[in-house]
Amino acid sequence: MASDRNDTGLALFLTGLAVGAALGVLLAPASGSETRRKLGEKVRTLRDDAEEEFSEGLDKIRTEFPERKDRYAEAVKEGWKAFRQAVATEKTTPQA
Repeated sequence: MASDRNDTGLALFLTGLAVGAALGVLLAPASGSETRRKLGEKVRTLRDDAEEEFSEGLDKIRTEFPERKDRYAEAVKEGWKAFRQAVATEKTTPQA
């Protein structure tokens, strides 16, 4: 429950930050064309940054996932092996 409130609070904060930044640019003492140019530059910068972050995250997933997948598969195999041994031991041990 607390996590939901934190997520909502963060979303509201970020929305307010974006609206405030946009209003600050729009209400700044500059001509309309200058304001539009600045706003366009900012949007392009934000888009480029987001694309870069996404690309880096995708690269990280591509490099780390195969290694982790193999490690997890081995752990699952070992777990099944231990389970089968425990079941076999239980079957051969006389009940008291």
